Amino acid sequence: MEPVAHSPSLIGQELRYILARLARVMGLYRYLLSGPRPGAPSRSIADPWSGDPALGRAIASGRYIFAGTTQTPQGSPWEAADAPPGWLREAHGFSWLRDLAAAGGSGDDSSRSAQALVGLWLDWDATKKPGADRIAWSAAVTGRRVRAWLNHWSMLIGGESGTLGPEILNSLGRQVRHLDMIAGAEGDGEERLTAILGLVQASLMVPAFHPRLSRAVGLMERELTYSILPDGCHATRSPRLQFEVMRDLVGLRELFSELQAEVPICLVTAIDRMAPVLRFFRHGDGGLALFHDTREGISADIDGVLGRADAKGRAPTRCPHGGFERLVSGKLNVIVDAGAPPGAPYDSHAHAAPLAMEVSYGAERLIVNCGASKVIDGDWAKAQRSTAAHSTVGVEDTNADEISNDGRIGRRRASTVVERNETDGAVWIDMSHDGYLKPFGVTHRRRLYLAPEGTDLRGEDRLEGTEGRTFTLRFHLHPKVQVSLLSNHSAALLKTPSGSGWRLRVSGAEMSLADSIYLGGPQDTKRTQQILLTGVTGPEGASVKWALQRETKR
Repeated sequence: MEPVAHSPSLIGQELRYILARLARVMGLYRYLLSGPRPGAPSRSIADPWSGDPALGRAIASGRYIFAGTTQTPQGSPWEAADAPPGWLREAHGFSWLRDLAAAGGSGDDSSRSAQALVGLWLDWDATKKPGADRIAWSAAVTGRRVRAWLNHWSMLIGGESGTLGPEILNSLGRQVRHLDMIAGAEGDGEERLTAILGLVQASLMVPAFHPRLSRAVGLMERELTYSILPDGCHATRSPRLQFEVMRDLVGLRELFSELQAEVPICLVTAIDRMAPVLRFFRHGDGGLALFHDTREGISADIDGVLGRADAKGRAPTRCPHGGFERLVSGKLNVIVDAGAPPGAPYDSHAHAAPLAMEVSYGAERLIVNCGASKVIDGDWAKAQRSTAAHSTVGVEDTNADEISNDGRIGRRRASTVVERNETDGAVWIDMSHDGYLKPFGVTHRRRLYLAPEGTDLRGEDRLEGTEGRTFTLRFHLHPKVQVSLLSNHSAALLKTPSGSGWRLRVSGAEMSLADSIYLGGPQDTKRTQQILLTGVTGPEGASVKWALQRETKR
């Protein structure tokens, strides 16, 4: 990305943030947020992305399904007792307004439901000190809420029940002034960008905030410089966030164009660089690879973002800065996480899965990682990040990267080395990581070879170092794959719904089957199986050789 042309002073923004924090402590923050009531947006702009009608109907009936958790409070949802933090963040972010809009209904149903819920939120917020609620007024949630209100402005103030005008404008003014104080300084990773985008959109759409636009765009430009790596991969290394951030940027670029405002070059550049990497992360079924807090997603939604991005770059074979490798031959597609965990503040979504891989053939997934639960709080959220939830090697039932209690990657983090060669259509990759070197004295080395015809994938997983260490090499299977072990337990037969057969041959470890859970599909959890290859390191370490080959029909 080109150097930032008109980035605001980082020191100046930090001083504004410090001032905001001091004002909160002293009980004076309401004065910083006070100001004249802004006028309505210059134009009513529709949400560029569609919602889920089923979720919208549930909301209208009083069932609030946010972050994989359902709450059915009596009365105001903002008074929901014992709601988990993830549910609250999604509820206060109001992105679900697009679900209500998608639900439609007769007459003014969607508007009445939306206005009633926003009215309840305004009443709830009026009982709090301005900006005091740590979740509702966090930078990212506020930015998301501001954008949602602006995208559905006509639904919130129109129709026969439209009486929110003055109240919602007063609240919008306070929220934008709040973002003006904290955007770019509060929040981690993609959350910081979310807050900035809220400030940019408000400054673009509401005439009273136009003077803030140049500074807001400067904040966005600086954040994109940090968060989009040179190869176009988002700094979180998450395919899901690659998609979601790019979707937000595409929608904002369209808004600039629709309002006949000059599109910032940082938006155009970021979208053009991110699109090929988003294509990189797709399997043959159109969904996303399951790395770092990612589910498959909806193929049509990904197609829509890429189509509207109008970025022609093809999927690369590798993302050296993001730390991913892709082996493609014929219909066989192998995606490997060959990178180290991201650094703070982009590591809160990272999984402990160095050298994990996924394999698909055509539109059918064969070997997968477990994915990410819709429920973002609790035990599943921790389990899905473990090394054991991925198709890679684990040692002594311990994560290859330390995951701290605060959800970040701790001091023990793997560093990786990758070498790639391609000759006459064949691809060979040699990778290693040292995540187990400090606690157990071993390093993991994974070699992959994909033959030109795309029906023969071979690998070797080596553990080099201290003897006497137990290890498990896991191949998690997609729920639609049927598996059976052959009589000598040195091979397994995999069958896909299309009738395609694959034989996995193994030497150097004991093979067995175990239950597994798939968190990547439309259902929250689905039972599946995993192939386990277990052993103990000897004086020369351990070497597990395996080959995945397509069975030819006779």
